Amino acid sequence: MGNLTPNMSIFIPISGEELYSAAFAAGQMKIDSHDHSGAPDNGVPIGTDGIQDGAITPDKLSQQILQQVTATTTDDTPTQAASIPVAESSAATISGRFVMLRDDATEAGGGDFVAVFHRTTGGSVALIGQTITLWEDSAGIPTIDLIADTLNEAALINCVGESAKVFNWTIAFDVITVPAA
Repeated sequence: MGNLTPNMSIFIPISGEELYSAAFAAGQMKIDSHDHSGAPDNGVPIGTDGIQDGAITPDKLSQQILQQVTATTTDDTPTQAASIPVAESSAATISGRFVMLRDDATEAGGGDFVAVFHRTTGGSVALIGQTITLWEDSAGIPTIDLIADTLNEAALINCVGESAKVFNWTIAFDVITVPAA
């Protein structure tokens, strides 16, 4: 996970966790390095004793930080890797990247995806569309799939392996949403 600046413990995501530029991260370091204390202490760094572990998290700072999940498939039955709730009267776009490796390291693959979901007022979540790009060197076609789960009103990211083969998966994704006005 990202890094914390030394004085104020500002969370700065590392590569792959964020969408803003390195210049923004450098600005956060500059903010952290100047005097924050004010009178009467002038120049005394603000202590971080009051900031407990877990008080500053990526979820509290940015929705653009990637979530990472793992899954294992043992056959061609879809295995749920993530469930993302879709609120009533909203739309959501889920995008990300994935990589998989067979347990004996003889086959691998990966790619990227984007899917758009919509849940109307009083209605169920629906998949509007998706694009999945896959590159793999397997004898079959392991992949991921995004589906609308109307029972739980969520978007699912599923891994689909191959018959009688074990694949280990890592998926990094982000979610952007817009509620009704």
